[in-house]
This record gives sequence, C-alpha cells and structure tokens, in this order.
Amino acid sequence: MAINSKGQYVHHGVLQLGFEMRRGMTKMPFVFQQPPLKASRALYDGPKDRATVYIMESSGGMVAGDRNDITITIGKDANVTMIQQSALKIYPSPNEKVCVQEIVVKVGEHARLEWMPEVIIPFREARFEMSTTIEMCSTSTLIWGEIIAPGREKRGEIFDFESFRSKLSLHMDGQLIALDSLSLKPGEMNLQAIGMLENAQYIGSIWVVSPNVQTLDVREIQQTFLNHSSVKVAITRLDRNAIHCRFLSEEQWEM
Repeated sequence: MAINSKGQYVHHGVLQLGFEMRRGMTKMPFVFQQPPLKASRALYDGPKDRATVYIMESSGGMVAGDRNDITITIGKDANVTMIQQSALKIYPSPNEKVCVQEIVVKVGEHARLEWMPEVIIPFREARFEMSTTIEMCSTSTLIWGEIIAPGREKRGEIFDFESFRSKLSLHMDGQLIALDSLSLKPGEMNLQAIGMLENAQYIGSIWVVSPNVQTLDVREIQQTFLNHSSVKVAITRLDRNAIHCRFLSEEQWEM
C-alpha cells in the first residue's frame, strides 16, 4: 500500500510466479506476492504434470489509482492452469485516477498455459487500463481468455464507466504475431450503434496458440456456435499457429 500526492491510500499489488517441470510434476518453486494480490499453492486435480493455481485479489476490487502487476514464467515442459478466484471489480474514480493492471507472461518450450478468466466489472465512473504481454515459443501452447461486463447490470449500470482500455501483444520466438487493442469510452461513443456492440453487453475473447491449431476446423467451430447459442462470434486464423475468437453476448452466463 502507498500514499499518492493527495494523501490518499492506493494499493500496488504484485504477483510473480515461476513454474518448472520436476520429475514429471509441474512445480511452483518461485512465488512473490504483495497484497492485495495473492496466489494459492499449486493444486493437482488431474494429471500430475499439470498444476492449477488460483489468483486472489484480497481487497475486493481496484480503486482509483490502484495498480496490479502480474508476472508468470512457465518453464520448459511445464503445464499450468491459472484461475481467477472472483470477478475483478473496478470501483469509481472521482479523482480521475486510472486503475492499471499489467500482466507479463513467458511460456517456455513445449510448455502449456491456460488462463481461465472471471469477468472484469467496471463500476459507474470507473477508469481502467490493462496491458498484457505474452512471449512464447513455437512449440508451446496457450489458451487465454477475457470477459468484459458493461458494469453492475443488476443495479442498472450499463456502460456508465468513464473509460476501459485493454491491449494484448502476443510474441512467438521473439516476433510479434498479434496486437489486439480495445478502447471503450461510453460517454464519447455510441456503443449500441451498428458495427459496434449493437444489442450486446458482454465482450469476450479467447486466444488459442498451439502447434496443433492447424487441425482445428474454424468454420465448423463457428457454425456450432451459430447453431446452439445466441452469442455472436467471429473467429480468425492467424499466422504462426494462432486462432482468435471474439464474442458478443447479451447475457454473462451465455458468455
């Protein structure tokens, strides 16, 4: 915790996790955590080569000026699933200070990472910026998700936040293969316009990067969504064994 220039308390959460494959098991030998960010111990609810770790935000949410820094390093052959324990709540920012979250991920050779997201909920008058940098190898595998809510829907807060910015850069073998940027300013943008969100309120993304991605039939996956869900989905196949899916939905449970 720190104090800003106006004498207000702000949180600076830091979480640094390192994973290695040891004797056929994925271990987490390196952990550094600075509240309010915390991580569970490595759990094994399936194959022993896969470790599951929960990320917790003990403060209950980010307040104006708060910052979270998360660094995850996955060593060669390690297999990790990261799960956010609860939704990330972004509280109002009456002092116009922006909440910032920066995530840096490194995935080693033949390693695998799944990032299973909970929804990000920006409250009325919230300001939030998120930057995600992922560095991986051509032999590694990544499944990365993100879900953005319009606000506290049950309280009638629908796109009442001030600003939301998210930038993700994906690097493979030191080369940038994808850059995805999303910027929402409801006070300046008609988000319900044609070509924007229209009737949708929730936005989701999934990145799938793997040497096996060429075996996936993108058209078949998209048709399955169209046949069995009201979620709108666009799927793009990228160079270097990557697929990006963008989802729009009126309901969180469908997303």
